[in-house]
Amino acid sequence: MKNTKKSHVLITDYMVLIGFALGAFYWFFEAFFNMFVAKSGLNPFQLLVTPESDVSWTRMIVLCLFVIFGAHAQFVMNERNQALKKSEKDAATRERFQRLLSPDLSEMVVSGQLKVEKGGENRVATVMFADVRNFTKMSERTDAKEVLKILNEYFEIIVDIVFLHEGTVDKFIGDEVMAIWGAPVTHDNDPARAIHAAIEIQSALAEFNKNRALEGQQQIQFGIAINTGNLVAGYIGSTRTMSYSVIGNVVNIAHGICPAAKAGQIVISESTYNQVQNLFELTKLEPVQAKGKGKLIQIFKVLGEKQPSMQA
Repeated sequence: MKNTKKSHVLITDYMVLIGFALGAFYWFFEAFFNMFVAKSGLNPFQLLVTPESDVSWTRMIVLCLFVIFGAHAQFVMNERNQALKKSEKDAATRERFQRLLSPDLSEMVVSGQLKVEKGGENRVATVMFADVRNFTKMSERTDAKEVLKILNEYFEIIVDIVFLHEGTVDKFIGDEVMAIWGAPVTHDNDPARAIHAAIEIQSALAEFNKNRALEGQQQIQFGIAINTGNLVAGYIGSTRTMSYSVIGNVVNIAHGICPAAKAGQIVISESTYNQVQNLFELTKLEPVQAKGKGKLIQIFKVLGEKQPSMQA
C-alpha cells in the first residue's frame, strides 16, 4: 500500500517532465520517420536538428502542448491529492469529536470555526458526573450482557441531553458518565447549562423508568454531582492514541461528591452554588468528605429552577 502511494506521488510530481519527454519522443520519432519518407536529401542529423521551418514549428508546438498538458495534469492531480488528504483529515477529526460534542459543534471544529488547542490550556469549566446507584447489587444479579445493554439505553438519553445543552461528553467510566461545560466550548452560563441538563436528565430518566416498570423491565437510577473551577483541558494520551479531556482538582471534587447524591438527586459544590444561587432552588446539605481530600466539602441539593419572579 505504501509503495503504491509512493509511486503515485512520483508520477504526480513529475508530470511536467513526463510531458516534456513525450514531446521529445515525438520530435525524435517524427525526425526518423521523415528520414525514410522525405526527399529533401538531408541526413538524419540534419532532419533532427535543422528541419524545414514549418516542420520545426510543428515540432515546437507539439512539444509545448505536451509540456502544458503535463503541467495541467500535475496541477489537477496535486489539487485532487490535497483535497483527498483534507477530506481524510476532516473525517478523522469529525469522528473523534462526534464522540465528545453534538453534531453541530463537531462540524464547527472540522470547519475551523471552533478551535481546539492540542496543548493543555487553562479553563474555567463545570464538570458533571452521573453515577448509577446500587450498581453493584444490580450487576451481581443480572447477566453482564444485559447490564451493558441497560446502561447503553440510559447513556443514550444522558448524552442526547448533554449535547442539547452544548456540553462535552468526556468519558464513560463503567457505570458513570463524565460531562463538561466550558471545554472546548465556552459559554457565559456554563454552570447553569450543566444544572439545566442535570434537571432534564433526571426528569427524562424518571419517565424512562416509569415506562420500563410498565413493561416489567429493570430500572436504574442516577445520582448527579456538579462542580465548577479552574482546570487544564487538552489532548491526553500517547503518540499512538490521544483523546480530549480535562484534569485538575475540580474534576476530583466533582467525582468525590458524587456518592453524596442519592438516586434521582443533583448535588453541586459551593463554587457552583455561588454562580447559580439566583437561578435555582437550592438547599444546603451536610458537608461531605470526598475521597483523598483533607477537609469537608460543602454541597447543595438542586430542587429545581426558580420562577422568574423569584430570581434576583
